[in-house]
Amino acid sequence: MMLRVREQGDEVFIDLDGVAGRQQRVLQALTECQRRVYGAGDALTVLAGITVRAGADKMRIRLTGREGLRFEATAIYQCLRDALLNASVPAGSNHPAP
Repeated sequence: MMLRVREQGDEVFIDLDGVAGRQQRVLQALTECQRRVYGAGDALTVLAGITVRAGADKMRIRLTGREGLRFEATAIYQCLRDALLNASVPAGSNHPAP
């Protein structure tokens, strides 16, 4: 799976390729990451909007922050990478699943 996160102004763009049936897991990981980065209550106060475009093997997500508030793209990238990588590693294995 390829993951790219970039920020532009008060928006963060998340591009994923190779999701193939894991779209729901990506959205769950994003929700968990927002809670981890911004706290349970703060994630909703920072987020003004979310746009999700999902295909069979690709996802494009745009997060828009409330006026004057910004997302930390690096923190979101690291959290998503960890959440999605750990989800694809079988228990007791040191290597990602093929």
